Amino acid sequence: MTDTENVWAGQTLWVYMLQKGSMELALYKSPAVGATAAAETEVFNNKKFTAPTTVTSGLATTADGTIAYYPVSGNYDFWGYRVDDAVAGGTPTVKTVNDNGDEVAADQATKRVVDITIDGSQDIMAGKAAPSNDEVTALGGYADNFYSAYAARKGVQPNITFNHLLTRFTFEVRAGSKATAGLPAGGNTDAVKVTGVSVDSKTTGTLTVAYTGATKEAADLLTFTGAASPLTLKQRSTTAADNNEALVALEPVSLTWTDDAATIGDVLKVGEALLVAPGETEYPLTIALSQDVLQKVGETKVTMPLEQKATIKMDGTKTFEPGKSYKVTITVYGLEDIRVTATLVPWADGGSIDIDDDRNPNEGTYTPAP
Repeated sequence: MTDTENVWAGQTLWVYMLQKGSMELALYKSPAVGATAAAETEVFNNKKFTAPTTVTSGLATTADGTIAYYPVSGNYDFWGYRVDDAVAGGTPTVKTVNDNGDEVAADQATKRVVDITIDGSQDIMAGKAAPSNDEVTALGGYADNFYSAYAARKGVQPNITFNHLLTRFTFEVRAGSKATAGLPAGGNTDAVKVTGVSVDSKTTGTLTVAYTGATKEAADLLTFTGAASPLTLKQRSTTAADNNEALVALEPVSLTWTDDAATIGDVLKVGEALLVAPGETEYPLTIALSQDVLQKVGETKVTMPLEQKATIKMDGTKTFEPGKSYKVTITVYGLEDIRVTATLVPWADGGSIDIDDDRNPNEGTYTPAP
């Protein structure tokens, strides 16, 4: 991973501003006028934001361009999350639930959750704003007064740190033999092409986007249920305007071997990345291949599909962790010519047998070979 890869690209984020320590929404109350009751406006109720671009940390903006203000009094929590396109309909449906998972009113809830389904290309993230040590110092004797109009006057504004909640795999391939790379040139087989990579992972999960109580670990924010199914590696479009565009189907990658003295082929990157459900000790891996081969002398080569299976696994009983990227290097082997050698074993001398009808057969002799 490089610093240039770890930057925002204008992704869609969703933000809640809640009353501090609860799952109830922050409300901006207009003053009452005569007999007219005060109007209440939700500040950020699953508000759509746009992340900055080309930076690791920067000002996010509301997608509709609206500007919000702190109520004059009160302290508030800011929560944010990203689900990419892992929810139906584009806008996430968030439920308020208790510790048992039962849907309840916000004033009785301990969590806000959203159901997701991943396909391997989405980056699921979540986080909560927390002041730095310097910001706490800036709040003076009112260190708990965040986030609020008071904190804003002290220059302390919410900075939501978004943590990746899935496990990320990147892939490299290399030829395990010269024949796999199509050598010698003009032979019966061409170079193997990697046409697909898939990893079996659970796909249906529940993301906790806000909660009460003690700080939760990343592994506790996103839980998965159900059986695993294959997630297919994709790549970025060669014509994409930026890194926020949807990924496209993988283009075949031909294996190469440029150093004649090498014992293994060139290492080539394949696709973008696969983001899978974390917490497993191993993941079944399938590599789809194809190779153009000559099946009969004098005819044109035909394409033969191949499949290589393996397992991505950790040492011992370690599990793959959320927020970590793992590089998987696959050594690929293609078809090898079957060359049958016929070796003739010469006749061995088995000795001679003398048969004479005029002689008593009991007196006949057999001379074995020396």
